[in-house]
Amino acid sequence: MTNKTLYVETDSLEFKEAKTTGWVRCIIGDAFDVDTRDAQYKGKRRQDFFARWDIRDKRDHSVHNELKRPVYRKEVKYIPPDGDVQSREVFEFKVNKTWTKSRMKQHVIGLVTQAVNNTGGDNVQSFDFIPTTWQQRAIEFIAESLDAGKTTLMLELAARFGKTGTLTQLFSYSDVDVMVVTNYVKTVNTSFADTVVKFFSDHMICLDAKDENFSDELKTAIDAGKKVLITCALFNGSKLDKAIRDITAIPNRFVVVDEADFGAHTARQRAKVEALRADVPLILMTGTNADRAASSHNIDAHLAVTYMDMLMECDN
Repeated sequence: MTNKTLYVETDSLEFKEAKTTGWVRCIIGDAFDVDTRDAQYKGKRRQDFFARWDIRDKRDHSVHNELKRPVYRKEVKYIPPDGDVQSREVFEFKVNKTWTKSRMKQHVIGLVTQAVNNTGGDNVQSFDFIPTTWQQRAIEFIAESLDAGKTTLMLELAARFGKTGTLTQLFSYSDVDVMVVTNYVKTVNTSFADTVVKFFSDHMICLDAKDENFSDELKTAIDAGKKVLITCALFNGSKLDKAIRDITAIPNRFVVVDEADFGAHTARQRAKVEALRADVPLILMTGTNADRAASSHNIDAHLAVTYMDMLMECDN
């Protein structure tokens, strides 16, 4: 049996173009060694390999044929080769122009996953998240703290700890419906959204509170029983107040302040954090200057992990 990998890749500028056209153009191909193929293009173009599936002994043309079926017609277009398009593997996916890049990726991954599953066989997404020893310990610390009734936690974690994966893994396996990720700078750290797309797209939906259709998308996801990760910038004017009301209407949630030592911790910004976390747990994460991060909150439990601690536990 062969070990083929199906991949989706695009030029990163296609996401910018999709903000105008409402369609994001991608290539769906297969290879025995995707990493080598990916390396061939580094430095030559703005290539973005953003999803892969182990398709065993299948071929990409079976997925192509599936996506060409009439049932996909409203959401997927096959682009045949011509003067501008030389590949036979080009498809366009209909997206909402207001979506973030990560939300567009997630939508494409969902449609391709459906096509892969419909072709039959043992199809497994090749991205897996395996927590390190120190990440497992952090997850245990959070769970034990919350079980003990501690609701405001400080995680002071060294660089390269993998804070994003740790929190997303915790959320994935918890019984919480919504995780809100915010911070005190003008843009929310997009690494959470990128990690969701890469490792957890089959587990949860990622939404941005500033998206035009946020309220409707949040309701749809919750009604469908999906777990929802929300990125929520604190600097978002009047739209943020409406988003906060929508978010706090969901009681089964927790709130994360990412890079909690950065930005202007004004009374107005702190009030927004308190509104988001009303009656639910708050987790502050930072790599440095934990005292500043903690100054605006009454910390119930504090976990500090240094780079040396990680080296001592480097057994996987």
